[in-house]
Amino acid sequence: MKKIFSALLCVLVISIGGVALYSRAYSITNDKKQLVDSIKKFSDDPTMIDSNISIKQELNLDNKKYVLFLKNFYLGEAELTKGLNNKYKIKTIGYDSGFFREEICKTNKGKYLILKGENFDGKIAYAKVLLDNKEYKISIPHQEYFVVYCSVPIETERVFLDTNDIKFYDINNVDITSEMYKLFFSI
Repeated sequence: MKKIFSALLCVLVISIGGVALYSRAYSITNDKKQLVDSIKKFSDDPTMIDSNISIKQELNLDNKKYVLFLKNFYLGEAELTKGLNNKYKIKTIGYDSGFFREEICKTNKGKYLILKGENFDGKIAYAKVLLDNKEYKISIPHQEYFVVYCSVPIETERVFLDTNDIKFYDINNVDITSEMYKLFFSI
């Protein structure tokens, strides 16, 4: 009887320890201040701690959260994964001087083409993206920053796109791609 009790006690202690470690890893809630603090702590860049970080857009998609933020004058992004406790942990962070990002992401329910960036003066109405010989049209909201997506086939193997495969259009269906890339990469 003593052995059974000891074994059960051991299993209980290990289970509680496992839950505690899991909860510590997945600790980010939907609080913006906590998200900013977590982004600063996650980065291995020492200048990040003293940086002014402003969350511009968030996209909750299946078991992921995609965050677009401004670090001083650089556009950054973070990808978070949702845990069983409905809280998040940061998977990746990146930032640079460009003001547009695109990627193909996989969640627990599928694959998505995600476009993130700044919509200078609200000029972009939509984007057309060529991926695996199929064209996707994605509306861009008339706001300063955007994070938009569309579903792509699960068989899609590419993770990043060639800039030649993305075209931007204004409200009059005029191709403004070269104008936008000058803005995106010149600032």
